[in-house]
Amino acid sequence: MKVEVLKEKYVPLWEEYVKSSRNGTIMQLRKFLNYHPPERFIDRSLLIFDSKGHIKAVMPAAEKKLRNEKILLSHPGASHGGIIVGQKTKTTHMLEIIKKIKEYACCHKYDGIEVKMVPRIYHRWPCDEIDYSLRYHGFKVLYTELSTVVLLQNYNEKLVSSTVLRNIRKAVRNGLEVKETTDIKSYWPILKRNLYNRHLAEPTHSFEEIIKLMSLFKGSIKLFAVYKGKKMIAGTVVFILNDRVMNCFYIAQDEKYQALRPLNLLFIWLIKYGRKNGFTYLDWGISTEDKGKKVNEGLFKFKESFSGRGVLRETYRYDLK
Repeated sequence: MKVEVLKEKYVPLWEEYVKSSRNGTIMQLRKFLNYHPPERFIDRSLLIFDSKGHIKAVMPAAEKKLRNEKILLSHPGASHGGIIVGQKTKTTHMLEIIKKIKEYACCHKYDGIEVKMVPRIYHRWPCDEIDYSLRYHGFKVLYTELSTVVLLQNYNEKLVSSTVLRNIRKAVRNGLEVKETTDIKSYWPILKRNLYNRHLAEPTHSFEEIIKLMSLFKGSIKLFAVYKGKKMIAGTVVFILNDRVMNCFYIAQDEKYQALRPLNLLFIWLIKYGRKNGFTYLDWGISTEDKGKKVNEGLFKFKESFSGRGVLRETYRYDLK
């Protein structure tokens, strides 16, 4: 096998491979990763070919200075990068692929490799030979985050807390309703205030970036909002990353309307939407902070009151020093 850094001539092959892979999502497509300005990251995405020139895996990656180290890491332009494999990539291939990635990193004088895995709920077919091969070759878990997800097709409303059901009835009585909308301009100030007031933080994407992404991925990045009459009071940006999972990337509400419980109505509406449209999971994202070192108990409690349960997001590390 041989490792090659992504070149322009390989982009169509890359896109086709990710789309037909066992564990790929839109976040590993070049169409998604390339929306970032080229100067933001030093792209070092890798393709691994067998002796016949067939792709056996791809790794969306970048080069970055961290803690005075030169690191080859999962592409920072996506929530998870992982190593993406196809149906024909078997365990013996995977062991060789990790060996070749290590050799590439060593040859190019990297101090370490960090791989942020695609969570298992996004896998169309089992892929644990990736984790096994990483561990076999000495990779260790660097940090673990915990996301909360709902299994949609076996969803049982009896598992929803009585408080949630009461709050949903309250939202309906107060005339709240959920709509799919393209009015990101009205939602963005709500999101920015929410993030700043709660976390002194800014959205991961700029307004211009989210507009561009929604244009690039029509039908795959959606805004669902809660309205009181004509006024938007809450919402979430949903990334439909593949045909299995809806991922709520941003969730926010106008705090002045919190007593009307718009997020309770929004969450149950999304569950019904996901079930109706054949998705397997609704992913509400992580409720851990500082790379898993802090637990936001209130946020976990809220998501779990809808019968959400935990799914790991793991990042592996290999030291080359």
